[in-house]
Amino acid sequence: MESGKIIVVANQKGGVAKTSTVRNLSYALAEMGKKVLVVDFDPQYNLTTSFGVLPTQAPYNTGTLITNLLLDESLPDTNEFIQKIGSVDLIPSSRSLTVAEANLLMTPDSNDYLAALLNPLRLSYDYIIVDTNPSLGSLTINALTAADEVIIPIDPELFALTGLQALVDTIKKIKRKLNPSIEIGGILFTKCNKRTNLYRRTYGQVTKAFQSLPIFNCQIPYTVKVGDANSYGMSVMELEQANPASLAYLELAKEVLANAYPDVMDIGQMCEALGVSTKTGYKLLKDGKIEYLKIGRAYRIPKAHILRYLKITCSTFAE
Repeated sequence: MESGKIIVVANQKGGVAKTSTVRNLSYALAEMGKKVLVVDFDPQYNLTTSFGVLPTQAPYNTGTLITNLLLDESLPDTNEFIQKIGSVDLIPSSRSLTVAEANLLMTPDSNDYLAALLNPLRLSYDYIIVDTNPSLGSLTINALTAADEVIIPIDPELFALTGLQALVDTIKKIKRKLNPSIEIGGILFTKCNKRTNLYRRTYGQVTKAFQSLPIFNCQIPYTVKVGDANSYGMSVMELEQANPASLAYLELAKEVLANAYPDVMDIGQMCEALGVSTKTGYKLLKDGKIEYLKIGRAYRIPKAHILRYLKITCSTFAE
């Protein structure tokens, strides 16, 4: 297995569906056959409870593990602190992460402790997805220092731009000084209702202000079922498979996978990225759903055409 990718989901503004995105994206990727670890790096531990786990049930969590590293103590075996929840593995959180955060603030050069925890786990997973707290404090800085890619969820409401520029500037600074590998995977619109003027105005403002940044084609529609699923300790796909948000998160996972592939793919890579059979892949090409080039007997499909197809399939979900 190649070294897994660490994706951090971050926004210093609360209420933008960071936790829901981690919960549902991880499940969708696992359903596509990827080995996924999620890491709750928020002392509010909402991600932990969304998996049906109470902090008191976990002998170790991100707070105790970071504290061990700060004290130069050895870490327990991975099977002691990684919990298997269905198809997804979890490192839970608890209020003890608040204590670890305070200790990080008092420790010089303390930006890479989460990286020290996660880097040895890369070979065991395709994706490690980290949920963060709504701030730009030491926990989020640690998460960004460990990240290969950052997904920035925003909801199209009045204060959607609040703090977004500060987060982007922080990521750029971390890329210069701490983590040259970090990239912005994209801005993800969540809780969308395309019928509203507020959505259209906010979408226009964001795309204009951040036109140099990638923006995911897929947008997550607003539905109460996402919150319901979190309260039941499951993904929205497990609760209601045909719900528009379920379909949107599946398409988001396909887009995340596609972004990891080269700019021009063969038929096998395209089918793997889309999570479809070879037969379905050929049908998409034959029906003109995805434009392609043919060189001799070989099919060559530009990634831009695949992303365009995903944009079309995503376009109805936020209606």
